[in-house]
Amino acid sequence: MKKPNEVFIPGALPDSTYITRMMESGFTYEERLKQALNVSGYLTLISGPSKIGKTVLCEKVIGLDHLVEISGSDMLGPSEVWTQIGMKAGMPREGTTKSGNQRRDYMEETYYLTKESVLNYFKDHDLVLLMDDFHYASEEMQIFMAQQFKDAIRKGLRIIIASLPHRVDDTIRTNPDLQGRISIIDMPAWNKTDLERIPQKGFEELEMAVPEDIIDMLAKESISSPQLMQLICLNICILAESRSLKEINHSLLKDAFRFSTLNLDYDKVVSVIQKGKSSRGQKRSVYHTEHLGNLDMYGLILEALALDPPFASITFEDLYGRIIKLIQDDNNPTVNSIKNYLKNLQEVLNSCDRSYEVLEWRDNTLYILESLFLFYLRWGRGEKHAA
Repeated sequence: MKKPNEVFIPGALPDSTYITRMMESGFTYEERLKQALNVSGYLTLISGPSKIGKTVLCEKVIGLDHLVEISGSDMLGPSEVWTQIGMKAGMPREGTTKSGNQRRDYMEETYYLTKESVLNYFKDHDLVLLMDDFHYASEEMQIFMAQQFKDAIRKGLRIIIASLPHRVDDTIRTNPDLQGRISIIDMPAWNKTDLERIPQKGFEELEMAVPEDIIDMLAKESISSPQLMQLICLNICILAESRSLKEINHSLLKDAFRFSTLNLDYDKVVSVIQKGKSSRGQKRSVYHTEHLGNLDMYGLILEALALDPPFASITFEDLYGRIIKLIQDDNNPTVNSIKNYLKNLQEVLNSCDRSYEVLEWRDNTLYILESLFLFYLRWGRGEKHAA
């Protein structure tokens, strides 16, 4: 029998608990990616929410030995693009070539990585380039790379760009350099049925009994993320083993939720959100809540997100309803004031580094860019905040 950490694998390609999902067309995402990679001269764009398995899909289809992964945040400047890609593939940054011998026609030359040498290396070694988190690159770099990739795919380089939805539309989908040269794979968030297959398959292999209501709660708290589901299930196994349990109950489940937040370092992110934008000496309005004391609007927004049920995105109307539900007096904020706070919150997060990109206020909707952050809000801040 396999060990739990061989069945539930949060941070890499799982074997026992890999789930094949179906597209609306009736084909699998694996079949769609294979098709896209076999069309010469095309760039493949995989767009979908964070932590839903875009990278794992590529690893499953292509194989780890043939996949070169690089993040958009690694792209430091136009002059270094192909050097960084080549080095990620295992090529030396520079070296020397020797010809002839010491007695006759001896020559020693220094070579450096070039775009052409990188393209040849990828072709000779049957490699595929995965540009993960493309949205982390600056807009200038995204435009430059789109221009570079047009020539690279024409010369046979197979490229996959993975990014969040609504983050790459301008530079990839509508880029004139790539028009007619893109295979687009839009991956939606996982549905409840597909998520439930992970614990069903995994716990069956480990011969652990799991009631249906536990499976249901696991699917809800995983917030459409297979990675989060893998993490929670693994921690259930760790706690069950330490307590000599063969069946999972609700007490163990809630402990596993809290246990799963121990490696989630979002304290500073929460602190920045709670602090919000400087009020320039003006006193903020505070609102009385039943269990959480007095909170200003930034605190109310956080607590509203943490309420049941968890959603990967929430419209303003639903968020407003949650905020009003939290307030226990008649001092209700106006719609415009809440929207101004959301706008200010977005400015604060934009001024921080990439690790603070957990929320996005856009088109009258608040998007949760990191499902792990929402899970932390629900289970990682102590009993009074627990869902």
